Amino acid sequence: MRALGIYGSLYIGLFILHIVFAANDFEALFQIVATILVAMTFLCGPALWLIESVLNSKQINSTVHGYVLSLPLSVGIAYAYTDMHFEVGASLIALSLTSLTHGVWFFFLRAK
Repeated sequence: MRALGIYGSLYIGLFILHIVFAANDFEALFQIVATILVAMTFLCGPALWLIESVLNSKQINSTVHGYVLSLPLSVGIAYAYTDMHFEVGASLIALSLTSLTHGVWFFFLRAK
């Protein structure tokens, strides 16, 4: 559970920062934070696994929890990249990408 708390706090903090940077026209900082948010969204399971590894805790199934958490976040990323319009195609692409990254991660862990 601590891994989820750390991940969630970091994500929320970066999300707030990206709004502040956008509102103040800090384009470079906005792009950096937005890129980190996209990576955190599509790599949620691996990020949770890494946090759990660092904390030496195995309280949750990070792959499953990360995948479930990344699904609505990826739709949010699609919404942001379509200028705040909901588009089914973009949402399906984002959902496919997060499914792909988490599927690859799942098979990587199973091979260990």
